[in-house]
Amino acid sequence: MITHPTAPLRQSGQVAAALLPIVRRNYLPALLVNYVASTAVSGLAATAGATWVWWWFGFVTLVSLLRIAVQRAIVAAVTRGAAISPAREILIAGLGKLAAAASWAVLAWLLLGVADPLVKFATSIVLAGMAAGAIGILSPFGVIGPLYIAILMVPGAIRLMLTSGPDSVIGLLGLVFCCVMIAGHRANRILLLQSVQLGQRNTELMAEILDANQTLENKVRERTETLEHQASHDLLTGLLNRRGLSEQFEKVVARAGTAEVYFLDLNRFKRINDTLGHDAGDYVLREIALRLMTRLPAQALIARWGGDELVVVTPGSAQAEASATVLEKLFSTPYVFYGQTLDVGASVGVACYPQDGQGLEELIWAADLAATQAKRQNSAVPLSYDHSLAIALQRRERIADDIAAGLKQDQFWLAFQPIVAAATGDLHGFEALLRWTHPTLGTLAPDEFIPIAEESNQIAMVGAWVLDRACAAAARWQRGGVRAAVAVNCSVRQLAQPEFVDIVRGALARHQLGAQWLHLEVTESVFMPADDEQTLAVLTQLDALGICLAVDDFGTGYSSLARLRDFPMRQIKIDKSFIADIDGRSRSVIEGAALIARRFALQIVAEGVETEAQATALLSLGIDSFQGYLVGRPVAQPQTAVNCPWLGANAAVAG
Repeated sequence: MITHPTAPLRQSGQVAAALLPIVRRNYLPALLVNYVASTAVSGLAATAGATWVWWWFGFVTLVSLLRIAVQRAIVAAVTRGAAISPAREILIAGLGKLAAAASWAVLAWLLLGVADPLVKFATSIVLAGMAAGAIGILSPFGVIGPLYIAILMVPGAIRLMLTSGPDSVIGLLGLVFCCVMIAGHRANRILLLQSVQLGQRNTELMAEILDANQTLENKVRERTETLEHQASHDLLTGLLNRRGLSEQFEKVVARAGTAEVYFLDLNRFKRINDTLGHDAGDYVLREIALRLMTRLPAQALIARWGGDELVVVTPGSAQAEASATVLEKLFSTPYVFYGQTLDVGASVGVACYPQDGQGLEELIWAADLAATQAKRQNSAVPLSYDHSLAIALQRRERIADDIAAGLKQDQFWLAFQPIVAAATGDLHGFEALLRWTHPTLGTLAPDEFIPIAEESNQIAMVGAWVLDRACAAAARWQRGGVRAAVAVNCSVRQLAQPEFVDIVRGALARHQLGAQWLHLEVTESVFMPADDEQTLAVLTQLDALGICLAVDDFGTGYSSLARLRDFPMRQIKIDKSFIADIDGRSRSVIEGAALIARRFALQIVAEGVETEAQATALLSLGIDSFQGYLVGRPVAQPQTAVNCPWLGANAAVAG
């Protein structure tokens, strides 16, 4: 326990033992300084005519030799084992210092009374210096230290005060200085004793630490094991993480010789996080992890590879079929979060060791590739890796790398397909359809390169190019007298651009095309709740410009009557898959779409009209406009002559 600075400090036996080495260490240097100062002052006084000072110097020399002899005798006695306590040895050393101080007091009384100012000045400086040094060197001495300072300073100060003139002021300052030095000595002594007591406390603490060492080692070992577990496991799910799976994989395949690696990429996980919050996403991950751990064979390795990506490694081929069955049924039981059923699924890819790869990273790459293909195919069963997937990936990467160059080099071009009024055959407009003639890969279908542009975040660049070229074409045929609009497909990513409205406005202004002659078609994915605020703001601004907004591929995506009501849409386009099945169950879907359109005052366009029978049936259902091969195929140069056989014989209509 540290003594409070204002509390009285007692020099106990333990404290004295701690102070004694300091006293011994300072004893001879302090004695030497005292003797050198005595020599200097004696020489100066003798030069000024006070030759009697040599008698004083002889006495100081005798006292100094006596002090040295006593100190050596004490040290020798202690070395031989004599019972001299540290406190007694400190007292003897202190008495020697008092003797030295007394000799200086005598000298000060005698010398400060002489007339020589240099002698007075030198003597005062030496006395003050020795008093200042004492506050540190004599800090181990409780009473002797302040007494030493007082003996040094007080006689000389009184001697000066008894004289007239400035010396009396110096004497008074000497008394003040003496008090300050005594206070400084006390402060230094308190700090020294506190340091000693801290050392004693540290010794006690070391003993306590040694006693608790075994307990601490046990805790460290437990903590190390915990950290090692955390370093190899996912904190949220308790599954292995990448490091843990990598460490276990080599052991598993070394024992089994073969293994199946499953890569699970959760579907619609981002939607759950966006709409219900990360608590719902965390619940899904923990629940999936629990099902995997309880249903898969005990030998299986289960890891969380990324945010919504899981990896399962089953050793040997005997467990592969059972594991595949578990993964197929993993999502058959619904996931319910606070009463709300979550639509969760996964695309699963499979790679085999050692056929598809020798290392874990290589196998996961192959399984991930298969999972990506399963997602494109909307497959509910695990899809095995095939080398053709790698070839397809290389092709996709080549296409992604060449999109920007293709736009600059005019490898892309637009084809225009006519849209006509169903009842009259009048030409309403053309849909601009993007085509790509690749220099080495040949003609690429939009169904191939558009998704790649989406995935590689280049769709906004492609969309801006299409918008500009379509507006340019529409402006040309407007100047040629063809009063027809141009319809351009618009990606959801484009709507997410804050500057998209400015891009559209710029294209219209650049080509001097009225906004009423531009139709923008968006898929039903714009109605996703997570995108409402941004999408609605952009669409509202576009509608305010006078642009006709259409829902493309209506019925195939996220349908919501509330969003049709809230969003500024003017037209819906029924997907061609429903038109092809108009004689089947799709007829009721078309009828329902027509009813919805009427309720919301929307125009209806039927895509993919290829036969006269389809056209006749659609006309009877109240469809407003037709688009498809029956009317006209997409061509680079828009054709105003369209084919409308459902209107009667010789029904080629000039636009």
